[in-house]
Amino acid sequence: MANFTKLKDVTPNRPEGTKMHAFVEQTNQMRRFKSCLHEGEWKILSGLSVVMVNTDICLTEARMKIALTSNTQVTPVEDSDALIPLDIVPFEYVSNLWNAEQTYFPRDFLGIIVEVEETMVTEDESIPSNPFNDAPKTNNTIDFTLKDNDGEQIRMSCKGCLALASKLKRFWIYYGKAEPIICLLNDWRVLDRSGRVDIESEEGISTFEFNPTGFDEVDHFIDIMNTSAQDSESEEDDVTIYDYFNGCKSDNKS
Repeated sequence: MANFTKLKDVTPNRPEGTKMHAFVEQTNQMRRFKSCLHEGEWKILSGLSVVMVNTDICLTEARMKIALTSNTQVTPVEDSDALIPLDIVPFEYVSNLWNAEQTYFPRDFLGIIVEVEETMVTEDESIPSNPFNDAPKTNNTIDFTLKDNDGEQIRMSCKGCLALASKLKRFWIYYGKAEPIICLLNDWRVLDRSGRVDIESEEGISTFEFNPTGFDEVDHFIDIMNTSAQDSESEEDDVTIYDYFNGCKSDNKS
């Protein structure tokens, strides 16, 4: 009989839903796992091992990771109702209370897009190079701003992925400012640089989704947003009257 273990039982950091970094332990197994593991698909994995993470920087909150070996078997899952875990961080918490000890793994963010700036080419000394190549180390970067339901705004940088930056810019040009655009960011890293907080994409894992569906957190965000908008409209109706002499609306406050 199969012995199933949930990730939350291995790393009990939260009551439901857990992310854990997985890697292929043997290079000769990479092609096999590449053919059967695809983003967005649910799988049952058996015959794997769990090892400790011994580096300061990791891809998830869990201090363990899954090692896929030649003994690991992958079974497809149909009609799964499994939870997709989100690790959403409040903007105010990032702006006021963040510290370097909490930046070692990526987090999730949810908000309304306020502004998207122009795509830029910036220098990035973290790009590896060989000693014979003196070409400038540059990346394509686009900055944008999100706002939450409390009015807090936070600045994001999408770095190193031209396709991701282009998608963001094109979507903003087409829909921006015509209607509220809710954006869900998965696996973006918070960096503390000399007291200044930067939120940047992590190449290869960071994603974003416009007006996402299927998340309780997003539904709750939309409910609060709509309620706030209705309250604002009611307040405007209460404090304005029509000025028949000047033919315009005037403030009713003294």
